Amino acid sequence: MLSGLGNDFYIYIIGYLPKQEYMEEMSYFSKRPRFGKAHPYDIGRPLFWWKGHYDIHFLNKLYERTASEFTDFYNYYFEYYKRHNDTGDEREFYEHVCEIVDDGLRKLLANDERESKVRHYRVLKSKKQLRKFISFLKVIDKWNEGGSKDEIIAKQESELLDLVKKVAELKKELKLIKQRDTEDYINIPTGHLLTVADLMIKMQQQKTADNKELVFSIHSSVWVKMLCRYFRHDDEPISAETLRRYFPANRHDMGSKYAEVPTKYKLFDIVPAKKRS
Repeated sequence: MLSGLGNDFYIYIIGYLPKQEYMEEMSYFSKRPRFGKAHPYDIGRPLFWWKGHYDIHFLNKLYERTASEFTDFYNYYFEYYKRHNDTGDEREFYEHVCEIVDDGLRKLLANDERESKVRHYRVLKSKKQLRKFISFLKVIDKWNEGGSKDEIIAKQESELLDLVKKVAELKKELKLIKQRDTEDYINIPTGHLLTVADLMIKMQQQKTADNKELVFSIHSSVWVKMLCRYFRHDDEPISAETLRRYFPANRHDMGSKYAEVPTKYKLFDIVPAKKRS
């Protein structure tokens, strides 16, 4: 029994909010400790307060905040929520905060006693603060929870239009690629695949008069891809595994996985032409 309260009041509290539900509700927001220093965002009072009014205490803390604090204010409670809810996710927390703020604004609009100047001024300030916080919630909304049906539809239509444009661009690019591509291939006679590979390797070793590589690629695998894509060995597709070991990334440090083209396949040399006067 609570000190100073009658039995009827005690039964009313317990019956109004079941213990399990109360614990689930309180897991959203950090409450003020009974003893010790409280964080400025902790809700409640140091002594007795009805925990069923946690939403009102949350709004009271919100009214004290500046717009520059909204991010820290929201994140403080969200971090608390994550620590105390193993199965909870951010969307559930976000929706709960939105519900509290929306309910608070509707209540202010319904109970605005304009005949009382003091109360009306207080209500105006509170409404302004809640609307600022609602704008903040819309900014961090990842799930279109805060938008109207028309806003959500407009956003989805805009995203769909962007996708349609992107698909059209990709189709155009694909058409150009197909125009440039060919199903024809260069055939290499039986037994001379490595001879052609050797010539490509030798091409990489050639330099121009100003000491630059005649042909250069960052990745040596491009040569393997070119041979496999545009060449055939005795009219048969060429396996990349057959060629990969002859095209190392660094010919000066080939390692055990790579090898030189056997001498018997080195049938041609690339000889620079004599300079013409």
